[in-house]
Amino acid sequence: MHDGALVRSPSARVALTIADDGTVRFERFAFAGTLSADRGSIPITAVNVWPPQAGATLLTPAFGLPPAAPGMTVLSLSPFGAGAAAGRFRIDAVVSAPPFPALGMRIALPPGTAAPADIGDVVSLAYDTTPSLAGVRAAIGGGPLLLQGGVPVDDPSSPNYAERDRRIPAAAAARLADGTLALVVVDGRRPVTSIGVTRSELTALLLGLGAVDAMLFDSGGSATLVARARGDVDATLVNDPSDGVERRVADGLFAYSDAAVGPPAQLVVRPDAILALPGAHIPLASRVVDAADHPLGDAHGPWELAARDDIATIDAQDVLHVGTQLGTHAVPITRGGVQAVLPIEIIPRAARLVIGPPQANPDPGAALQLTVQAFDDRDRPVAIDGLARWQASAGARIDERGRLTVAERDAGVTVNAGDAHASAVIAVGRHSVALTLGDPRRPAWKLVTVPANGPGTLSVDEHGLTLGYDFSSGGRAAFAIGDLPLANARSLSCAFDGDGNGEAVRATLVDRYGERATATFARALTFAATHRLTIDVPSSLAPPLVLHALYVVGTLANPALTVSGTLGVHDCTAIVPGSQVPAG
Repeated sequence: MHDGALVRSPSARVALTIADDGTVRFERFAFAGTLSADRGSIPITAVNVWPPQAGATLLTPAFGLPPAAPGMTVLSLSPFGAGAAAGRFRIDAVVSAPPFPALGMRIALPPGTAAPADIGDVVSLAYDTTPSLAGVRAAIGGGPLLLQGGVPVDDPSSPNYAERDRRIPAAAAARLADGTLALVVVDGRRPVTSIGVTRSELTALLLGLGAVDAMLFDSGGSATLVARARGDVDATLVNDPSDGVERRVADGLFAYSDAAVGPPAQLVVRPDAILALPGAHIPLASRVVDAADHPLGDAHGPWELAARDDIATIDAQDVLHVGTQLGTHAVPITRGGVQAVLPIEIIPRAARLVIGPPQANPDPGAALQLTVQAFDDRDRPVAIDGLARWQASAGARIDERGRLTVAERDAGVTVNAGDAHASAVIAVGRHSVALTLGDPRRPAWKLVTVPANGPGTLSVDEHGLTLGYDFSSGGRAAFAIGDLPLANARSLSCAFDGDGNGEAVRATLVDRYGERATATFARALTFAATHRLTIDVPSSLAPPLVLHALYVVGTLANPALTVSGTLGVHDCTAIVPGSQVPAG
């Protein structure tokens, strides 16, 4: 629903509704309607669903032009008498072939459904939901339901119920105990930042945030959160979508302020709270907002800091210099005639330092920018700008800002900030590692077919494996299951003895969290010879990795293959980061 109007009829899954008074609810709705005429009536089973699925569909002006669909009939309606408010309409047209009417109220009839009235007839249209949507301002479908009354719900009515234990990027809406609507997105499929959450993990997170009721939105690459940070003019993307960019999706939930713009009322300082070591340097930004948090632009003029110099000072370049007075301080700060209170907590030491970026892998002789993050014993980020001291070994060079230039071998780096210390090895270049498929020290490979227990053979020795398949009697795939360790491989290369039958060759990779990904060596092996093929490891997987399976598929071809043959696999190598020379 948008602005109190039904845009699309509900499905069987849960929906979030927001009433005129701001009340948030999570409910399931049923829809029913009827188009009545003198000659009879027909059920209306949906609004703005095309093509009609199980009955007639009402198309409102919001739907626009119906696309072509065979066998459809569309009735064009215009208000009659008191008009649409009374549910009375006149039939202006009956169209049984494209182009269908693009404007106004229309009734779409599926193939084989006779129209209950003709051009010029007056009909009555009535539809509603159970429970009623009266008093609802906005609504959006989703699901599954995650929480109801503070109790976790195992809701099977979702398109991916079987994958509820897989970690995914997730988007959810929740009602807190005080009625606040919380919008929550968890990133995923990017191991260096976030691996995502299972459904139960997301539910536990929402409970921890104080949620009473909650539901999942479409997730995965669609999980996106955009917000206008306080003081900013424009909204910005605040999460890291797993596609790398925002995905085009059909709908979303948006919140806007309708308060009037007022005079300057408060200063907004970024960062809005500081936890730092003595001597840290922190660049500040400042904006002015009104009483309703509408942005009024940047703050200008000199800073006025109501604090002693041993707590903090601000220079002409808008950089705050943290003093030496340990403890927590609430510091009034003024600029441009408006004020804020800036919390500053000064602690004696950081509990740990973390060197980034994760999984850095420069080429020999290349330069890259290293970062360091500090955390206290409660895992809160600690400001240490201006305090980090870097060192590098193994022929590498690093400057005071952490810009590293590597040599020909893996580089060792260390960083100190106050009493905290961290070190890391930066893998330089890449090298290949030979893989032994028939290692007697590992569990034996086994044959699996789809359908199960179908024909096929598998032989493995120290040279490699030979996989025999038979798609002549309904077989679709044959797997060699081996769970071969790949460590932190970036790519995998094998020599394949092809039979020229056109079968697809794939691999299943599993990461440290049990997440799986499929990579395709070839969609069709058209050669009857030996060729080397390579796959890249998907970036969504977190090492160490395992080669779970090598397999052949007959159903990627069109038509599907109905042949039998063999595939030989040998001389496999993994490409891994590092120079093979210790960093020293």
